[in-house]
Amino acid sequence: MCAADFKSACGKAGLALIIIFAARCIADAAAWLIGTVMSGCDSQIVSSVQSLSSVIILYGLAIAVTARVFGYRFDKTVYKKPKRLGKAISWFVPMYGAGQIANIIVLAVSFLLIHNQSAVEDTLTPIISSGTGSGAWYLAFLFIQMVILAPLFEEYWFRGVIQTSLMPYGNGFAILVSALCFGMAHGNIHQFCYTFIVGICLGYVRYATGSIMPTTIMHAMFNSIAAIAVVAVKTDTFVTAMSKMQKGSPVTSGEEAYLTVLMIYVVLVLIIALVGMGAAIGKLKNNRLYRPVNNYPDLSKKQKFAAIAKNPLFIVGFLACTAYIILVMII
Repeated sequence: MCAADFKSACGKAGLALIIIFAARCIADAAAWLIGTVMSGCDSQIVSSVQSLSSVIILYGLAIAVTARVFGYRFDKTVYKKPKRLGKAISWFVPMYGAGQIANIIVLAVSFLLIHNQSAVEDTLTPIISSGTGSGAWYLAFLFIQMVILAPLFEEYWFRGVIQTSLMPYGNGFAILVSALCFGMAHGNIHQFCYTFIVGICLGYVRYATGSIMPTTIMHAMFNSIAAIAVVAVKTDTFVTAMSKMQKGSPVTSGEEAYLTVLMIYVVLVLIIALVGMGAAIGKLKNNRLYRPVNNYPDLSKKQKFAAIAKNPLFIVGFLACTAYIILVMII
């Protein structure tokens, strides 16, 4: 392989970003159209149909087109069980901590400088459109979407198709591009920052184990923490209890118990986050130990960066995704 091959890989990375941008625009348009056409229907049904359309577009269609562009064919070996599956999954704690460090920084900037009140909600928004429902059926669909569908499809998309295809051009390059695409696919600045960091951690585990089985499990664990919180605050019990508290009215014993359990859960999550932050800092101190092997020594880091920065397709893809994120933030 030579410099021309690496430039071609940069072009494919740019096409991956363009596909993400196009898929998000199409999914948004489809969600709006469904909402307009079904305006008189039950909100749960509308939200579920919107989510289903987003699954088809952002997962099915986008993954198929990306695989076609990269010339990737399904390889079941990417799901092989690594020899030390438990050790690989143990990376979840520092990964969660690293993600929360980035999350806290972005939230602080949003609240203190930009005064963005929707920042917390944005950090919990899944890739696919989830609508605005709140019924039992919708919440069940939302939980399945975040804990099962997202890890399966997204790991295959980013760590499977994209990272696997780019690994011959450098492990570090493949990890960074897959993480960038992973972050951009989430479509808002609050999620981009921490999903990019999480994507790097997942990319390293995929590189180290040669499998996306541990990354899929870790992704599901990460999303389950957020999914429980998202579903919990959308239930009628929580909404009713908060409404009563705001009005100064007494809550029922059941509502009080619900809020107590939720608070205990939040405390446990904070403990995991704090331990994870410490573990992440420890991993950073040993960054040389975890640095991916450079399997593409033909070009220096400077030459690789120049090839990426000058590639027209990569520039277009990066700017398109960035513009989408900025537009979402403004709207």
